[in-house]
Amino acid sequence: MQNDPRHDPYRQIAYAAAHADEFSAAIAGADIVPLLMSYVQLTGDTSLLDEAAPHIKGAWNYMQTIPTTLQNRIRAALVQAVLDFAERPRELPAEPAAGDFKKMIDVAVGETVPPEYVQVFREEMLIAGRDARTFSWRKRPAETTLAAFKVMIVGAGFSGLAMAVRLQEAGIPYVIVEKNAEVGGTWLENNYPDCGVDTPCHFFSYSFEPNPDWTRYFAKRDEILGYILHCAKKYDVRRHIRFQEEVTAAEYQADGTWAVRTRRADGTEANETVNVLVTAVGALNRPAIPRIPGLKDFKGPWFHTAQWDSKVPIKGRNVAMIGTGASGMQTGPAIAPQVGKLTIFQRSPHWAMKHPLYHQEVSTGARWAMRNVPYYASWYRLTLFWAASEAFHWTLKIDPAWPHPKRSLNAMNEKWREDLTAYIMSKVGHRKDLLPKVIPDYPPFGKRMLRDNNWYDMLLRDNVELVAAHVERVEADAVVADGKRYPADVIVLATGFQTKRMLSPMHIVGAAGRSIRELWGDEDPRAHRGVTVPGFPNFYVIYGPNTNLAHGGSAIFQTECQVNYIMKALREQLESGWDAVEVRQEAFQQFNDRVDGMLANMVWTHPGVTNWYKNSAGRIALNWPGRLVDYRDVTAEFDPAEYHLTRTPQSDTRAVARKVSSGAP
Repeated sequence: MQNDPRHDPYRQIAYAAAHADEFSAAIAGADIVPLLMSYVQLTGDTSLLDEAAPHIKGAWNYMQTIPTTLQNRIRAALVQAVLDFAERPRELPAEPAAGDFKKMIDVAVGETVPPEYVQVFREEMLIAGRDARTFSWRKRPAETTLAAFKVMIVGAGFSGLAMAVRLQEAGIPYVIVEKNAEVGGTWLENNYPDCGVDTPCHFFSYSFEPNPDWTRYFAKRDEILGYILHCAKKYDVRRHIRFQEEVTAAEYQADGTWAVRTRRADGTEANETVNVLVTAVGALNRPAIPRIPGLKDFKGPWFHTAQWDSKVPIKGRNVAMIGTGASGMQTGPAIAPQVGKLTIFQRSPHWAMKHPLYHQEVSTGARWAMRNVPYYASWYRLTLFWAASEAFHWTLKIDPAWPHPKRSLNAMNEKWREDLTAYIMSKVGHRKDLLPKVIPDYPPFGKRMLRDNNWYDMLLRDNVELVAAHVERVEADAVVADGKRYPADVIVLATGFQTKRMLSPMHIVGAAGRSIRELWGDEDPRAHRGVTVPGFPNFYVIYGPNTNLAHGGSAIFQTECQVNYIMKALREQLESGWDAVEVRQEAFQQFNDRVDGMLANMVWTHPGVTNWYKNSAGRIALNWPGRLVDYRDVTAEFDPAEYHLTRTPQSDTRAVARKVSSGAP
């Protein structure tokens, strides 16, 4: 991962200089702000920052109004700087000077960024092709020790592959058990029409493997899956994966190991012993099938969006779609032009925002710059980090003095509400029958904020009906809501996932013989720093409780933070010879009390909101309440004082046996 030639500024300079005409033409279509930052980092000349700064009002590329004459000067200066370096090769600075770096960040995102972000931005930017999160031993264990140690990862999606890459980097043996026939996790399983990401994909990717070739700012499913497949191949992970095999049970043993039972596709079972068990199955793993009376008696086909049946014809047919969350907002507009009638059943409306880049392709010039202009891709990723997450986190906090608590949280949250409502009115304001159905009565971000995938335009179609009524039952050829029958040939369930029943259906039993389901129940998972659980030594959860991002950002950022934390825990275990690493109850409780206290002041706890983050007791079991930089800090270091670090009697016996056999005193 270090010094990846695709991101080596020396190679990029050589290529760009050798293709000077192409260089000049290509960057005419690239984003000006990262081009400016490339120039400043390459030369150390900050004079153009002051000229450009007044014209940059935000981190998205459409939030700058730099005059054309100044843009031309920036591009010309960059070309000349690259040609100069090519003609007179010299050492490039590893990164901008500390003061310059902070100034560059502030100008790039159009506002003053708190100083605590500087380090996380360094880690995210892959400066000079170096991976700041590369694993390192303090004192590398003996090869025999490493060879005798084994980690099992459950799941080969984004999280499982990230864990595998870091283990491989450290030389720690591992195996991945994957229930599907291919890598990809939820991005393999979800193949409904127009399935895609609503996080900008230059940020929705590994920090150690940026992709300069994304064709869209918000990629669709096939391109995301292609990226995952590329990573599995590049990092040679596939040979460690056992496909079409599922972990059904795991039980902790007195000697510090885990006894794991798996089931293969042919129904045969196998047992295996490993030192460490890491679950990377995520929260969006098992579809939530609602218990609607009569559903199983429906005479036509019905399926969940996560189990889309492409063999079922929908052209010209009456399709009933139950649910209007993220998958529904993507699926509905995609199928509406094909079906005879689309009837959409909505429990409550979502806020959905227009994004100027959501349907746009990345320009040829921008893609060229991503590949060939030094530092361009890194600065582009940094601006997305800010734009897509941290810039508005504070607007999700409840102001107890705010006079309109039912509709919004604070002045800026109210501004969000006004802007979102104005956008909805611009789309469907002339349809008085629709307005009560599409404008939520709760504050923005109370549920997951969605991107408008032409949803409001779809609602205006003659063959689309939005039903804001409780679904009572399904009959053989219809869906019944509030006493009215709606004929249906096909039913699509856009009803989300079993997010709070985390790690189901695996039966995982800890040190005291208590299962994870007994501890968590069906809707209240908890973990220390989102990763470890008392009573479950040598056990780690990726995308665990209270790690989900509901205000923006990238789930992959959270994953990398968790993987980094797990790797430091494994380093402590292997370097010091511990058999068991188990979080202390008091550390676990203190962390969860802190998280719950923070969540009490966030929008998701609003009494007028029902969402998939909140359990029946009103506790937010899924979301991280802080900023991304806060979670980075929470997982940056492993503190042994928070853990029981033990050697088992069996290991003492094994150590004596080794000494005797080797003749050691």
